[in-house]
Parts: sequence; structure tokens; C-alpha cells
Amino acid sequence: MRLCPSTSTRRWWPAPPISTGSTPRAGCAVQPSNPPFPLLVSDLDGTLLTNQKTVSPETIAALVLAREHGMSLAIASARPFRMIQAVIDPEALALFDAVIVSNGAAIFSSDGTHVLHEDALAPEELAVLITHLRALYPDAGFGWESGTAFGSDRRLLDLTARGGVLRDPHPDRLSDLPTTSAHQLVLAPGEGVPRDLIAAIRREIGDTYAVTDSLGGVVEISPARVTKADAATVWAESLGHSLAQVVAFGDEHNDLPLLRAAGLGIAMGNASDEVRQAADRATATNTDHGVARALRTLLGFDEATPLPRFEKNS
Repeated sequence: MRLCPSTSTRRWWPAPPISTGSTPRAGCAVQPSNPPFPLLVSDLDGTLLTNQKTVSPETIAALVLAREHGMSLAIASARPFRMIQAVIDPEALALFDAVIVSNGAAIFSSDGTHVLHEDALAPEELAVLITHLRALYPDAGFGWESGTAFGSDRRLLDLTARGGVLRDPHPDRLSDLPTTSAHQLVLAPGEGVPRDLIAAIRREIGDTYAVTDSLGGVVEISPARVTKADAATVWAESLGHSLAQVVAFGDEHNDLPLLRAAGLGIAMGNASDEVRQAADRATATNTDHGVARALRTLLGFDEATPLPRFEKNS
């Protein structure tokens, strides 16, 4: 796919080339004038989003540029879909062809009207998990996430009201146990997430499930078979491509499978050493428009090249 410079008249800010995060794998050399990556999959928090939970105009301009040159774009986030909608306005979200949510449990269309793929926990399975964990952690609150709706028990509602948990203060459904499938089970210990709690829960429920801590003082439990990399593979194959044709961006541990499996994995400058070592390249931090800088280099643009302007609908 030949990528040609944009004809827009907007000047952009200077950006250095992508720096080396680790020794690149064979076949992963960056070719700015003709990159072999028709697909982009990017993490959200700490990657596309600044620390103020916004997508910068510079990053949006680079995403517009990528679309103009035929790239298909996807978000891959630990957030459920409704919490992605809370931080990205509809015009910017419409730049993406797909939204991978809950660490890969489902793939939504960017307007949320279609579920392209789903790997959910059945209500019976959720009930067994909650009953077992509630006996071990009687002070914990539990919730279940379906992407567009959230249910919880009263304990989680109380913890949220006290400010100890960053979750919906008004869940769509309040009950002791879920009656519908969910992408994730949420456990809130109430006083933050102790470092050893994750390991303890993993020992209790086994390797059938992935157990991770999350922003907002909760533990998230999902099927171990669910990862951002697996969902990205489903999306790529639906377009006639493979994961080898994906350029991926991320900064956290849950991005590791995707960064390792993608044709080109790019770690953010704010990523941990482990993530940077696993990636093929590293770019600037999320506050310094790292995704935009990397895209600009991949597409072969120098510092003086104008890029498109993103205009919101009035």
C-alpha cells in the first residue's frame, strides 16, 4: 500500500523519529515511505489519552492522516464500551473502525450499535465465582460489566458512594447475583487493592481466568482466553488481514500479548521497562503525543509536512 503525503495546509509540530525500545524482530524494520501496516490497534489510557483523559489535537490529526492513507483503526482498552464513550467524544470515536473492550472480551462498532465479537462469562459461571469469592472476602463488593450496562450488589454500591471505588454510582441493575452474561467480574475490596490480593485470587480460581487490578480500586476477572491480542486477531482476520499486518501501541502489562504478537509493537515512553523491552520500538510519552509522533514517522512525514485538521461537526 503506497502512502502519499497529505495536501492539507495545516502545519504540525516537530517530532523526532521513533526511538529503539529493544532489538527489533526480523521483518519489523520501519519503512516510513511505505509501511506494511494497514491496521492500527491502540490502547487508550496512558497511550491515546493524555493524563487529563483527553485525546490531543495532535493525536487526532495523526489518526485522520492514517485514515486518509487507507489504514483501519481500532482501540483496545480494559475499559467497557460505556466508559470509553465517557472520555472520547462521538466525532473522535467515529475515526475508529472497531473498539475492543474489557481487555478483549468484546469488539464493538465505534457507535456502539453492533457487537462484532463477544466472549462473555455466563450468569451461572459468574454466580459460582461470586459465591466462592464472597465467602473468602465478605467485605468485598461485586459488579459485572457487559460493556453497555453495569450491574452490582449493594456492597459495591455502598463502596462507590463512599468514594473508595471508581465505578457507576447508579448501576443499571442491583442484585446479589447477575442474571445475564458479562464481559468482566469486578471485585472491590474497599480499601484499595493490596498487592498480594491478585495472587491470592489467582490461586483460588485457577488459570481459567485472568485476574488484573484496575484503575479505581477494583480487581477485574475475565476468561484467561480473552486478551487484546486475541480480539485484535479476530478483527484483523475479519478484514482479510493478520496480526502481522497490525501496528500496535500500548503502555501496560495487559498490552504485552498484543505488542509481542503484532507486526510492529510500539511501547509508549511512559511504559514500564518490561513493556518497553517486549516492544519492537518505543515512542514519546502519552503527554508528548507519542502515538502521533510514531504514526508520523511510519507514514514518512518530515517536520515541515502539513497534516490534516480535524473539524468537529457543529
